[in-house]
Amino acid sequence: MKNHYHRERVKRSIPKHLRYTINQFNEQFPDEISCLEWLKEQRFPDGIGYCEKCGVERKHHRVTGRPAYACDHCGSMISPMAGTIFHKSPTPLRLWFYAMYLMSATRCGISAKQIQRETGVTYKTAWRMFKQIRTLMSEDVSLEGEAVECDETYVGGKEKNKRIGKRQGISGRSMDSKTPVFGMVERGGRVIARVTPDAKASTVFPIIAERILPASTVYTDFYATYDHLGEMPRGCVMYKSLA
Repeated sequence: MKNHYHRERVKRSIPKHLRYTINQFNEQFPDEISCLEWLKEQRFPDGIGYCEKCGVERKHHRVTGRPAYACDHCGSMISPMAGTIFHKSPTPLRLWFYAMYLMSATRCGISAKQIQRETGVTYKTAWRMFKQIRTLMSEDVSLEGEAVECDETYVGGKEKNKRIGKRQGISGRSMDSKTPVFGMVERGGRVIARVTPDAKASTVFPIIAERILPASTVYTDFYATYDHLGEMPRGCVMYKSLA
């Protein structure tokens, strides 16, 4: 079974139901307690969590003044922050949430310095938050949507704007000194982006095979790299012969 394959020019925009504004963020997470409650619901829905002392699942209630929840039978406490990037962090949970919002909502990316300016923490703290959040955001995932768009781009400034020392040895083609980035996005869903050595079929096809389900319909532009994409057989992981 082969991937469905379509080549078309697609206007890309964030679906309305997936847009999340700063006003929505402030409304959903107005304070520290709301952030803690949200995190608790993700890890212990309805406050039901495993109590090690009782040895069974028990209902837990929030402990006033502490980021923890106590078993309603024995009083043993659990914390929704344990085992996460928030564990033992002196930084308020809402600032963590705000940093995650900034990093996920900014189209062109955001720096640790910007996080420092937006949150008011020290640069050392901002860098630690930035690094840990970025690590979580880059965890391996597979795209399972019915329609997935693929495209490549080259990141880097214009040669004429670089210092002479930076331009030495460059052949003159603007892409020679730029970094190729290959991206895949579910329509209305998740995104995967990879820095690659080039944009050849032998480089991007294995990524497509690894991260996109064979039943998905893949949409691309008319770049020559994708000419043989429709010939990809189900289950293969390497396509070096297509380069």
